[in-house]
Amino acid sequence: MTSYRLIIGIIVGIMLSFFTVFFFNMMVIINQIELYAGNDLTRIASLLVGANFNFDMIAFFTGSPSILGFFAPEILAWIFMGYITGTIAKGLKRGTIASVLVVIVVLLIWIILSIFSEVDLMALFQGIQLTETLGGIISALVGVLIGGSVGGLVSGPYEEIY
Repeated sequence: MTSYRLIIGIIVGIMLSFFTVFFFNMMVIINQIELYAGNDLTRIASLLVGANFNFDMIAFFTGSPSILGFFAPEILAWIFMGYITGTIAKGLKRGTIASVLVVIVVLLIWIILSIFSEVDLMALFQGIQLTETLGGIISALVGVLIGGSVGGLVSGPYEEIY
C-alpha cells in the first residue's frame, strides 16, 4: 500500500526548498536574483535552491562558534522544511526518512539546475570549496533531522489503515 502522506510530505518539502531561505534572508537573495534576473531563469532557480546550502557547519565549528551564529537563515530554513515534511509524513521514523529524502532530492535538483545554468560545478567540489559544500550538505542534514524528528513527534504515531 502506498503511503500518500510520505509522498505529499516529500513533495511539499521540495517545493518549500525554493523559497525558505528567501523567507529568512530576503535581501541577500533578492540582490543575487537581481544580478542574474535578465540572464537566465534556470540560474535564478539554481540560486534559490543553492542558497539552502550556504551555511558551512564545518567552518562554524572549527572557528569560534556562537549561539547566534548557529541560527543562520539556511539552518532555520532546513529546520522549517524538516518540520513541515515530518508533520505531513506523521511519525518519528517516517518524518525523519521523508526529511532526509527531501535533502537528497533538493541536492540533486540543485546540481541539475546548476548544470543547465552553466555553473562550474567542479569549482564547488574541489579544494577549499569542497569543505564549504560538504559543510552546507551536513548543515542541511542536521537541520532536517532536527525538524523532521520534531515534526514527526508532534504529529503523533503513524497508523496504517487497511
